[in-house]
Amino acid sequence: MTRPALIWHCLLFSIPAAVLASADDQDAPQLSDYAWGFPILVDKDASFYSVQLPLQVNQSVSDPELRDAGVYNASGAPVPRVFQQVSDDVEQAEHLAPLPAIPLYENLESSADDVRLLFEREGDKTRVEFNSDGMQQPDVDELLVAYIVDTRQLKYSIDALEFTWNPVDSGFIGRVIVDGSNNLQDWSEVGSGAIADLRQNDASVVQRRVTVRKSSHDYLRVRWEGMPEQWSLSQIQAFYMTGVTTIVRNTLTLEASGKDPQDGGRIFDLGGTPKTDRLRIVLTQPNTVVTATIYHWSEGRQVWVQAASGSHYHIGRGDNVITSAAVGVNRTRASRFKVVVTRGQPDAPMQLEVGWRPDSLIFLAQGEPPFVLAAGRTADAEMHFPQERLYGDRSIISLSSARGRAAQATLGPRYALGGSKSFAVQNSVDWRQLSLWAGLLLGVAFVGFMAIRVVRDLKSD
Repeated sequence: MTRPALIWHCLLFSIPAAVLASADDQDAPQLSDYAWGFPILVDKDASFYSVQLPLQVNQSVSDPELRDAGVYNASGAPVPRVFQQVSDDVEQAEHLAPLPAIPLYENLESSADDVRLLFEREGDKTRVEFNSDGMQQPDVDELLVAYIVDTRQLKYSIDALEFTWNPVDSGFIGRVIVDGSNNLQDWSEVGSGAIADLRQNDASVVQRRVTVRKSSHDYLRVRWEGMPEQWSLSQIQAFYMTGVTTIVRNTLTLEASGKDPQDGGRIFDLGGTPKTDRLRIVLTQPNTVVTATIYHWSEGRQVWVQAASGSHYHIGRGDNVITSAAVGVNRTRASRFKVVVTRGQPDAPMQLEVGWRPDSLIFLAQGEPPFVLAAGRTADAEMHFPQERLYGDRSIISLSSARGRAAQATLGPRYALGGSKSFAVQNSVDWRQLSLWAGLLLGVAFVGFMAIRVVRDLKSD
């Protein structure tokens, strides 16, 4: 290789080598460089620990993915760690099963002797005969007052009863009371709740389900208050869930913190970015129905993104109240939400209930305890998140799985490390970086100067 070629070869490869050296020379930040610390509390020795993170951790970082957070041991050295979402072992499945039922009418008094006219008792056992026409009304004019439901053939505990009723002339909202018994004589209340069927134009509010406490009762008695005189049921179904699950979900109800001047939408701020998957508008004024769209703020795109849209309601007073349920949304990390009312009372008093799956931390117990979770450092983004690059080793998940389930730990109260200054934008001059690049440029200039001199010498020869 000629001398000029050798010189240019060295020149070309000196630049990336210098840049790589500058990246490799950057050490992980010290514990005191972060804004906040959380002591990690353990009650037994283990190789790996798992911690479910409270919302306050999400509120203490500058990066939504928690990349500016790390675990330090008693010597102040960082240890391998990884953040992930709390996982589900098994998702529960929902089921509906029809239940046999027989109506009771006003001319049958609710005493034990009268009930035995309908049911056959043998010692301490009760035998009940149901037929396929049990839900039909009789030919004579009698007032329907209750239903007796047989649950003995159902192998699972009931979470709720779901009702289907025969058509009525007008809308209604009423209350259903569910009692339980094993002998058709001694009854105790196991659940109650409001049901409704309200329709006007293209809007409708229908509530069919009443939650009951899990119990081993063989029979349930369904009675009601505030229903139309001719109201009757055509079907009663048991709602129950199967499967063992470890689903963990946290919720927080937020007050509006401001308004968007462009569309008047109310803004709600969670203060952190856990992975949200449930949203519910809580209307605090009775007898309110609105149609609204919920947005979340995309920090990366700097726009409001639609998360859900539909009707939300709070109808009834006292015990007979029905409210709209939470809406499932695509899991997303967002801190701010906006509600825009598109139909109904624009300024209806409301709150926003946010539900999320908490993050979890798994870390290697490297070094001596106590361990500390450090969080919050804006400069980590400029350093390409050294905690994530150097110590975010996802292989510890498989290692911890191979050694068995990680031991559980908890976080103590948050305390200040570097305080809020660690969140400040780093506008000060980084003299180390500046001197590094200055030296690099001088080196390039020197090599270029030498190359020019060599070329001139060759020409003169």
